[in-house]
Amino acid sequence: MNILVVNYRDRMHPAAGGAEKHLHRIFSQIAEAGHKVVLLTTAFAGCKARETVDGIEVIRKGGDLLFQLTTAMNIRKLDREFNFDVVVEDLNKLPLFTPFLTKKPVVVQMHHLWRGSIFHEASFPIAFMVWAFERVIPWFYRKQPFVVVSPSTKYELEEIGIAEDRISVIYNGSDEAHEASDVDPSQVEKSEEVPSTPYFLWLSRVHRYKGIWTALEAFEEFAENHPDVKLVVAGDGPLLKKIPAWLKERGFTERVDLLGFVSPSKKRALLRNAVALLQTSFKEGWGLTVVEAARLGTTTIASDVPGLRDSVRNGETGLLFPVGDFHTCASEMDRLYSDDDLRTRLSAAAKSYAGEFRWDIAAEKTLDLLQDAVIERQVGGGNE
Repeated sequence: MNILVVNYRDRMHPAAGGAEKHLHRIFSQIAEAGHKVVLLTTAFAGCKARETVDGIEVIRKGGDLLFQLTTAMNIRKLDREFNFDVVVEDLNKLPLFTPFLTKKPVVVQMHHLWRGSIFHEASFPIAFMVWAFERVIPWFYRKQPFVVVSPSTKYELEEIGIAEDRISVIYNGSDEAHEASDVDPSQVEKSEEVPSTPYFLWLSRVHRYKGIWTALEAFEEFAENHPDVKLVVAGDGPLLKKIPAWLKERGFTERVDLLGFVSPSKKRALLRNAVALLQTSFKEGWGLTVVEAARLGTTTIASDVPGLRDSVRNGETGLLFPVGDFHTCASEMDRLYSDDDLRTRLSAAAKSYAGEFRWDIAAEKTLDLLQDAVIERQVGGGNE
């Protein structure tokens, strides 16, 4: 098959995150299986207009603000060049309305709905626009199949009016963590060394909706009784530059390590040796880092929100706390740190649970869904 994927980012974009990682892990394996995959996405400073990344032909045009228009102007041109069998819209920001731009079957891939959580991230006019666009998704995608990464997202789509029989759940995988699980710690390079003192790890893009302030305030409360423990913050993003002043004001500069972007090997080393991962987001489609941590034998304390309540089974593979409630988060950190048996039990169960999720299975199921969409169109169904 010839497949067009449309998404705001590719994984080389400086602002790429979990959605882009998911896209490349899935569609690189589909490309490896012999299918032609083309990704239409936005450009960034210093990028190539066209290049092959992970076996995917990436075509970069325009920026975020007018990407809906960019898609409308280019989708038919690209179809004439590649003769696509199916189009995949990765709907993780504003909808691109691809069913109105092509006669080819369209499959919609979603990680989560923003709903009210967008107001924690963007200014009111932008947040309201995203919120409003989500409300009209059922009107503009009336016949398209949806693929989501968690039961929570499926439930949210049903709540806004998408029929249950049009939504398929295909879980993320985490094979790269598994591939590195047998690395001898004595062979870890100096650049991959982790703090010698116990630490909790916060790992994400540093955006407001990711809950970085919840994590910092929870650690501040937890640290009052545990002066020997650190918090490590790994990841880059717009809020990172604001954290040093907050730490200095509270005398926490030596208690919190701000690492910025870290390499995959450094990330694995941090995950493997942490007391626990803190996942404090106000919204997630699934929680890739939760599963990556679990495969390395590390449990997670996470916000009780859609997506994370699927990747973390409360009391079984990790602990959940009410979103934004840093007092309860701090209490759960104290409980986990002070109880070796609890931490061992949760970590072992998390590792077992994570073993159920693999990228090759996710890619195979995604390909099956795309082929079904093409067949349905050929026998008289599809988008029209």
